[in-house]
Amino acid sequence: MGVVFFLTLVMVGKTGAQFDADASLLCARGVAAADLRAPSAAIARVKAERQARARAEKKIDAALRILGVSEEEQGSAAKAETNSIEYGSDGSVELELKLSTKDLHLSHPGPNR
Repeated sequence: MGVVFFLTLVMVGKTGAQFDADASLLCARGVAAADLRAPSAAIARVKAERQARARAEKKIDAALRILGVSEEEQGSAAKAETNSIEYGSDGSVELELKLSTKDLHLSHPGPNR
């Protein structure tokens, strides 16, 4: 069982997401630069946050496919919650999303499931 868990971590790592099987938690970071044409950093931040979230969700979706989530559960990344968020003074955004995998049916669930 430990070998499957190790292989799952390696494969998910290539997506840019991190999977903690013990905590049933999948995390991914997203980063986006500010729009230089925006009139202020606050306005640029809105678009940057949306782009950063989309990038993190894309990483989570890729990790879920590798972990073997069923077709019906493929859109689960949209349910991910913001774990942390950092705003740059120029309007750039870096955030981390987390998704609980407790209710998902994974074909590579790790050693404790």
